Amino acid sequence: MVLKSEDVNYLVYRYLKESGFLHSSYIFQFESQIHKTDREQPNVEPGSLIRVLQKGLQYMDVETHLNEDGTARLCTAPFSLVGKHVCSVKPAETSRSSKTRATESKRGIGAEEAGNAHGGHTLVHDTNSVAKKYSKSRDSSVSGDAASAAAINAVVSGGGGERRSPVDGDESMDVDVPDTEHEATRALEGGKGGGGGGGVSGRKTRLIDRALVLRGHTAPVFLCEWNPSSPNTLATGAGDGTARIWDLSRTKSEEYPVVLKHEAPSLAMGADARTDVTSISWNPQGTLLATASFSGQLCIWSAAGELKMTLKHRQVPVVSMRWNRKGALLLSACLDGTIALWDTATGALRHEYKGHVGSVMDVDWQDNTTFASCAADRTIMIWRDGDPAPIRTLTGHKGDVNAIKWHPSGKYLASASDDGTLKIWSPSSDTPVHDFFGHSQQVYSIRWLPRPEKAIVASVSFDGTARVWDVHSNTCLRVLSAHTEAVHCLSFSFDGRYLATGSFDKRVRIWNIKDGSLFKTYIAEDGIHDVQWASKGPVAVAIANSHVAVFDPLSTT
Repeated sequence: MVLKSEDVNYLVYRYLKESGFLHSSYIFQFESQIHKTDREQPNVEPGSLIRVLQKGLQYMDVETHLNEDGTARLCTAPFSLVGKHVCSVKPAETSRSSKTRATESKRGIGAEEAGNAHGGHTLVHDTNSVAKKYSKSRDSSVSGDAASAAAINAVVSGGGGERRSPVDGDESMDVDVPDTEHEATRALEGGKGGGGGGGVSGRKTRLIDRALVLRGHTAPVFLCEWNPSSPNTLATGAGDGTARIWDLSRTKSEEYPVVLKHEAPSLAMGADARTDVTSISWNPQGTLLATASFSGQLCIWSAAGELKMTLKHRQVPVVSMRWNRKGALLLSACLDGTIALWDTATGALRHEYKGHVGSVMDVDWQDNTTFASCAADRTIMIWRDGDPAPIRTLTGHKGDVNAIKWHPSGKYLASASDDGTLKIWSPSSDTPVHDFFGHSQQVYSIRWLPRPEKAIVASVSFDGTARVWDVHSNTCLRVLSAHTEAVHCLSFSFDGRYLATGSFDKRVRIWNIKDGSLFKTYIAEDGIHDVQWASKGPVAVAIANSHVAVFDPLSTT
């Protein structure tokens, strides 16, 4: 057995990326130099680090509680990765009740398997069953999990009504037929109303069963964005080093989709290497798409996928990009704390802004000449085109500032931080107008209601909730609670009546903003990295299993 540091680093990197900690994964990859390894990176399945830890924990459990004669020492104390284990026995818990066994039987969980019914994320201590498994494995000399996945059967369907028609012979636009495990999950979720919380109100969750599944990426899809002027055109970015442009209006597609490849710099990563696409952004006119990669390569493409120019700057990961309203200037934010301003007509670097001492996490334009940036140094800076220094520096957050968004009117700036707060700023003041407290963990992303006459902002957090806040009344209007893991992406419907939230619990939740009720739920095959609502109905979902799902939650069929 050989344990290599680069293998451990790669598993940690994959865990961070699969869990939605994208900025952390980029920083870890950059500092550990994983991308410079001589050999090819292994095709590691999602959740590998968790499985390795779980198996190690099971072995430690058996090693601790297995007597020399092969019998198991009775112990009901939980066994965890951290902390010293002290055995204890509680008579009332030495065996499960008949009611519990009956419940497990109905769900298809055998007595021996009940302890691992949580998908590998939590090991429930059951010494006797673990000892039996360990004995069997020693006798048969076969180790590892018995994992099986039903093949995804493709059927052609457009979703009903006046929505998109079927695409004959195109495997890239299939609809998944759920496997047995997936069906069981749907049955359980539909029966219990979607996971509790104030937004569910005991109602039975309406599940979205029809979705267009776009296949083609070969690594987790991190990003998706609809073309603002062409509602059937979708751009996606993934860990396979490609962005793709999907034209959903086509009925036949030998050229579908358009693949935009990002070459890694040969000096740093090898001539044949690829690198993650870390940011994509359409210009407001929908005529150009900007894409950026972990290697620092920044490209501008036409809407048809023709490479217009490559913008050369540093070989540093770009984590965020934003066009100004005219579409003439493009911002790119880097992990080294710098911000580049590009003239997209000539491809020239207009200016490089240096002010942050930590990685820049997000940038956003107030208008055509003024923009804001936030960083891991806990600050927010407001800049103006032509001024080399920030015109204002906003301090107050006690953790990394993960995201910023200007109100459509430019009157307010919202910021989200690792300190669990959401702050509302005025561009004319150094102190926040409002401090919104309520989330118990990091706030990862924010969006304003797309109605300029309102001042309502939504936030999502690693505490598994989304919240809707009213700036004018300084109140929390809604607490949307149904996800079971961190929520890190959200998108309002074009009319602001609904909010879509995505989580690594494999769910996209559609909420009714008027009463805070859970409207519909889409269950994916893997964790959700991004969710984007188009201007005319459909929702796009970037999924960790390399697929993209498209569905219309407002369709009546």
